[in-house]
Amino acid sequence: MSEIIFDSKKASHYEDLARKAVFGYDQLFTMALSIFSDKLSESANLLVVGCGTGMELTTFGNYMPKWRLTGVDPSEEMIKIAKAKINSHGLNERVKLHHGFTDTLPEEEQFDGASLLFVLRFSSNEGNILILFKNIAKRLKSGATLVIVDQYGDPGSKQFQDMSKAWRNFMKLNGASSELVRKIAVQSIEQHFITELRLQKLLSNAGFEMINRFYNSFLHGGWVVHKK
Repeated sequence: MSEIIFDSKKASHYEDLARKAVFGYDQLFTMALSIFSDKLSESANLLVVGCGTGMELTTFGNYMPKWRLTGVDPSEEMIKIAKAKINSHGLNERVKLHHGFTDTLPEEEQFDGASLLFVLRFSSNEGNILILFKNIAKRLKSGATLVIVDQYGDPGSKQFQDMSKAWRNFMKLNGASSELVRKIAVQSIEQHFITELRLQKLLSNAGFEMINRFYNSFLHGGWVVHKK
């Protein structure tokens, strides 16, 4: 797989766009933390797949002063932003950054949990998603928790079309211009969507179980699963 390209302008505006497009964007990181904190020890070692601009790393790191965190992302621009954010929060000693994909991480280090937020949409097909799930599973301890948040649904269904319209209305009410809403909607549709049933099957095939949805908003969902 090749590097995912975010130019500096797109990377720097990523969070602002996400806040307009995803209901409770900032709270999602706290939701993920609330799930992890109930299952992980005070000195847990956590893998953040697709760490992006570092929202998970700083949220988890600030709330959990003894956690160790490894963030991996294929975008060099995103890694740069995450690094600056980690520096500003004084988390350098407990946070490691890896520019690349999950399969380039050493398998020797086993993690207590992993997060996968807004990453699956960049996969071109279900085969790549399954490979990603398997690569994550290889690096998790038995029983480890994986938290996933992403877009989902069947673009050919009426339910999807209804929720897509409502989602565009939400973005407008949330301050996005009509042009920005059109741009975000077009980009989203061009990305990969997967139904919840297919997501469950792929997770099961990769070695995960106890799949439970904890978040739902228009075309976005959140799930917590555990490695068998």
